[in-house]
Amino acid sequence: MMKNFALSLFVLGAVATISAIQPPPVGKYDPANEATFGGVVTGVVSVTGPDGNVGVHLNLKTATGTIVKVELGPAVFIGMNNFSFFAEDLILVKGAYVSHDGDVAVWAREISKGGKTLALRGPDGTPRWPVVTAEDPDGCGVSHAPVPY
Repeated sequence: MMKNFALSLFVLGAVATISAIQPPPVGKYDPANEATFGGVVTGVVSVTGPDGNVGVHLNLKTATGTIVKVELGPAVFIGMNNFSFFAEDLILVKGAYVSHDGDVAVWAREISKGGKTLALRGPDGTPRWPVVTAEDPDGCGVSHAPVPY
């Protein structure tokens, strides 16, 4: 079974590398450029956005050895859906390359780990997490004042 999974990851890595040749759209998710990337997480990075929310980014090493930068979404949304990511996790990501703020990364639409799949975006790339508002400053769905850090 592991041999089949490793072979699948190799094929998916090759497909992802080929699809990465096209220049990514700027700041917009394009479902036509969607690809699947499989591999091992080599790093998990938390990034604080301008609104104070913490986002989760991953470095994914594919079977071909390529490192793919993957942007998932808000940490609170990922946690609310009982997901977490650590180095050495074996994952499968469906997403599209996007150029944003001078950086190019895969914006994940779906991510699978351990037989579970988390849908981060809709089929058109629209985020599934709640929008941050003044009444809900961290997007958790509960109205409260900002949490001091």
